[in-house]
Amino acid sequence: MDSLEVLSLADNRITALPESLASMRNLTKLNLSNNRMAHIPTCVYSMKGLVFLHLACNRLEVIADQIQDLVNLKILIVEGNSLHSLPKTLCFLESLELLNVDFNDLQSVPGEMYLMSGLRKLACHPLDKGLHIIHNPLVKPIKEVLQGGLSALYNYLKPS
Repeated sequence: MDSLEVLSLADNRITALPESLASMRNLTKLNLSNNRMAHIPTCVYSMKGLVFLHLACNRLEVIADQIQDLVNLKILIVEGNSLHSLPKTLCFLESLELLNVDFNDLQSVPGEMYLMSGLRKLACHPLDKGLHIIHNPLVKPIKEVLQGGLSALYNYLKPS
């Protein structure tokens, strides 16, 4: 199992993963969508080779600061959860090209989000790369700023 590169455990009503999965160093794609996880299992943060992490439609309320340990991550899908905020450590993932946080409970985004240069646009189509952030109760002025696109958001967030 140590040589496994892709693992899908979607649609299984999973609430947790065994810590022994942390040894899966060659894993590049992990799909844990449509389960019942309240948090990202700790073992996932040890999977340094991950480039794709799909956690949509779980019961996530937070993403731990350890998300920054997944330095190779290019795609993170956490839509359809109950996320209230995003950790600023997420903004240090320089390889991230697609971040889908649609349909959550986000009221704001980290001020450091402008550092996410791999996210090149606000995305609308599910297959588009970029930042997916629709259907969140974002508080003003963020909602209005988003109408100007990703560059408007980054300009708003950058310190003067």
